[in-house]
Amino acid sequence: MTYLVTGGTGLIGSCIVRDLVREGEHVVVYDISPDRRSLERLLSGDEIEGKVTIVRGDVTDPPRLFRTIVEHRVEKIIHTASLLVLDSNSNPYLAVKVNCQGTLCVFEAARTLGLTKVVWASSNSCFGPPEKYAQEYIPNDAPHYPQNIYGATKAFNEAAATYYFNHYGVDITGIRYMHVYGVGVRRGFFATILEELITNPALGKPGRVPHGDAIIGWSYVDDPARATVMASKVLKTKTRSYSIMGDVRSVREAAEYVRRILPQADITVLPGTFTGDPVKFDTTAIEQEIGYRREWSMERGIKEAINTIRRENGLPLI
Repeated sequence: MTYLVTGGTGLIGSCIVRDLVREGEHVVVYDISPDRRSLERLLSGDEIEGKVTIVRGDVTDPPRLFRTIVEHRVEKIIHTASLLVLDSNSNPYLAVKVNCQGTLCVFEAARTLGLTKVVWASSNSCFGPPEKYAQEYIPNDAPHYPQNIYGATKAFNEAAATYYFNHYGVDITGIRYMHVYGVGVRRGFFATILEELITNPALGKPGRVPHGDAIIGWSYVDDPARATVMASKVLKTKTRSYSIMGDVRSVREAAEYVRRILPQADITVLPGTFTGDPVKFDTTAIEQEIGYRREWSMERGIKEAINTIRRENGLPLI
């Protein structure tokens, strides 16, 4: 079977490509700025040459997207291409174009070309602050009160996906990612935290970690990638979008763990937090309908990221 993965050389996209290739699927990577190095970190040269086709393309370009799907006989799409939080909030017009129009382009391709399945990257940012909800763990079907443009684009896409399913029968599933980390996070407030908390200490450099009091839903990239691939295998589920949850811990706790495994690390944790999205969610729906459960603890994920960085820089593993 052939999958098309938009944003397929991004952090999550490249891990999805890896998992699909390891399951024997052929993957067309559709990326506006493909970075082959992210795939080379995860796959051998033979795996890339034999199972991966890289296409430079924009999700807001329907002719290019449709032609790619037809030429490569794509049957399923995993759509991860998106403007992230800071870029979306600083340029709402572009956010709507990429996140909403680009996603609708993917949905239209699935509808008109009769594709089997679409799984797309939603976000827990579609929900509002915790005080909006009576429950500690926000229900999967709770109402949306997005706090920023990025979250609003994801909430709109969830409504659109439901419309396409109900009116056109297109099998579309959303996975709500949150606080995803690993080696290769390039932009956003979380990238700054990760550079100072993980990358610099891994390389023996001092780290000044901001937002030390922030509570994060630490979601190591392998978990959301696995949830996405699992969802692509299950057809016509009851639920249209699923919340997944990370390991809920503070930035300060994470820094304490890094100090334990890297005793010589020079880490300064700066006080403060940020107005973040909620981090606690009821994941019963995805557990029952897809069979997904989180496997990576914060400690396991941070250690894996540190060792990946050290391995790539010729340093001994911890």
